[in-house]
Amino acid sequence: MEIYLILLLALLAIVGLSIYWLYRISKFYKSGNKKAFRINLIIFLLLTTMVLWELRIFPLASDYDFRNKTSELTGKKFWSWNNFRYDDLGIRGEGYTLEIYNLNNEMVNYFKQPDSEFFEQYPTKNISDMKWKRTPVDTSDREKLEYMTPNYSGWSNEILNKQEYIRRVANEQGGYYCYNGNDFYLISYKEKIILWVNHNM
Repeated sequence: MEIYLILLLALLAIVGLSIYWLYRISKFYKSGNKKAFRINLIIFLLLTTMVLWELRIFPLASDYDFRNKTSELTGKKFWSWNNFRYDDLGIRGEGYTLEIYNLNNEMVNYFKQPDSEFFEQYPTKNISDMKWKRTPVDTSDREKLEYMTPNYSGWSNEILNKQEYIRRVANEQGGYYCYNGNDFYLISYKEKIILWVNHNM
């Protein structure tokens, strides 16, 4: 419980300092000190942008981040647009993350008949020791799928519906899956999606 109190106090301190800094910036502007105003404003905006980007709150941040992962996942580097994101993270690194991205038509057509390298070389070992398998999920991998799509009490109907959706898509033809440790990836050219689940509870 102490760690949550410390985090709350740290957050309040950051908010308080940000408000004070904005107040000082406005004072520089009103007093006519344009140089101090510009320098402080630029530094403030840069720091704010960096924090929002790292927290993936900034527009396109999650799309760009996932784009950097696609080449190691599939052998193709491509944009995909985030359509759903859920984070339930704990203090000690435990948590649950689900991200679903829409595939563009070019990648949908590619995944309908990917080349042999897709199955033989991807994902790379940086992401998984396992290579892509076709859906539906093998009987031997069903337990992993169930682990990656839990139904915890307290979760909203939206996330529970997404879990059902993932299980349905993973058990239909028209896609590929792989997993490694706490990560699970699923591509469905039928549903035009690529998704990532991280479950570390």
